[in-house]
Order: sequence, then structure tokens, then C-alpha cells
Amino acid sequence: MDFATIRWSAARDACGAAQHRSGTQAVVEDRLRWDEEHVCPGCRSTALVCDGPLLEQLRGRMLAEHGAYRLALPDAPVRRLPVLRVLRADGSWTLPEARALLELMVGGGHHGTGPEIELLARRLRAVGIAASAVRP
Repeated sequence: MDFATIRWSAARDACGAAQHRSGTQAVVEDRLRWDEEHVCPGCRSTALVCDGPLLEQLRGRMLAEHGAYRLALPDAPVRRLPVLRVLRADGSWTLPEARALLELMVGGGHHGTGPEIELLARRLRAVGIAASAVRP
């Protein structure tokens, strides 16, 4: 899944009307992107938040609405060094964290939103590791 969208409502402070909101997480080029659109039918204002952070409560809602995806690594044994390089490439994982995540991945226990897992699968395929995003 390259993208997932959720919709929700929230009261607008300026006019009190129920503002219609939507958010989309998508794989764009080689990264995740989160965009939101807020439209108020009361005062007709529109706001776009492009490439902002995905808040944890909205991520939880996305998982609840679309379900979690799992990273499938069908080839056993998995070549560990290329996987660790992919996990560490963007600097968000320490080596111990990357090793722990690798063990989760090998055991079929790494889950996330569809776009999160699809991006990881693409990065792994780019270094020759068979990987796919699947629904558990």
C-alpha cells in the first residue's frame, strides 16, 4: 500500500462549526509524507498542512481503520548485514535498536501502517532482499 487516508471532524475555534479533516500518509520517492486538509463548511476556510509530522494519535487511528501491515521476508536465512544497513541509513536507529528490529522482522513481528511497511520493503528490495508488505 503506497498511501492511506483517514477522515475525522473537529470543532473549529473561529466559528464553532464541525471542520472536516483528512490526512494521507504516502510513500513519495524514498520517504514517508503526511499531508492534512482541513475544510470548514461554516466559515468556508480551508487549510492545508503539507509534509507535516504524523501525530501518534492519528497514526493509531490509521492503524485502527486500515489495519496493520507486516513485513514479510520469504527468503530464509535473511542476509542480515544489508538489512541492518537499510535500517541504519537514515540515522533513526542505533545499532542495538536496528538489531532488535531485525529480529522482529525475521520473526514476522514487525508491524506498521501500510505506507511505513511498504517503504521499508522497497528499501530492502533495492539492496536485493526479498520483502513485501502484507496484511497479517
